[in-house]
Amino acid sequence: MRQMLLFALVLSVASWTAREAQALGGDHSQDQLTKQGKTCVHGYWINQSDVYFHAGDAKVLNQQLAKIPAAKLQVVYHTGTKKARSPWDKADRAIDVDWTITTGPMASSVKSFTGNGETRVDIWLGGKIGKADVVVPEGAKVEEAKE
Repeated sequence: MRQMLLFALVLSVASWTAREAQALGGDHSQDQLTKQGKTCVHGYWINQSDVYFHAGDAKVLNQQLAKIPAAKLQVVYHTGTKKARSPWDKADRAIDVDWTITTGPMASSVKSFTGNGETRVDIWLGGKIGKADVVVPEGAKVEEAKE
């Protein structure tokens, strides 16, 4: 009986700790955003993933895309516009966004991506950027968002 109670206690403590470990995250500081460039307007991290929100034109976007190895890049086109929002925000922030850069395990939205060293760039085409203006490095994965 004592072993059964001990097992139940260990199991409940283990499940509580596992949920806490998955909930680690926070907004990036202004210093961290500044390191991402002048167009970075917001960002957050969850566990080993980072998400950075950018507002700018296609020229700056293309410069950033050129820095990412094509084999590790996935570009996703979205219709409409986007506002910055961290997962714990109750509403969108009043910050317009033209693209996001996601690294770490959250970057994986296609089966061929493992989340190890890949980068996903989501681009919203309803603002300052037109699809024809985007220069995607040859060999990168490209898809249309299913919205």
